[in-house]
Amino acid sequence: MKNLSSLLLAILAAALGIFFMYKGINKHFLSPCKVYGPDSPLPLDYQNLMSALCNSGFTKVVGFLEVLAGLLLVIPRTRLLGAIVLLPVIITIFLLHAFVDNRPEELVETGIPLAITLVIFIAHYKDWKGIIVK
Repeated sequence: MKNLSSLLLAILAAALGIFFMYKGINKHFLSPCKVYGPDSPLPLDYQNLMSALCNSGFTKVVGFLEVLAGLLLVIPRTRLLGAIVLLPVIITIFLLHAFVDNRPEELVETGIPLAITLVIFIAHYKDWKGIIVK
């Protein structure tokens, strides 16, 4: 049973790592800043926020952190560090969609990686509990 859970955790971490490496590279090279038209169904606040984040270069920093966390998640020895780097990023993305965006499918799309990151973080409890508990 322990081998099965370790294998499942490794598969989840590798899939999450590859996903975030792609998303981070996408922010740097593959997709330019989005320009929203007047007929866009997205809330105006969301459009303005995303335009500001993109034009300021903030999304490039997030993309770098996503690539870094993805690489760390793929390597078993650094998996916990990858989850620690990714956790604030994915929480911020999830909360952005929860409070500014009005599309429920985006909550599912960001909630699944958030849940997987939390599972990886919690699975490594024995590794980080010494920092918190004396």
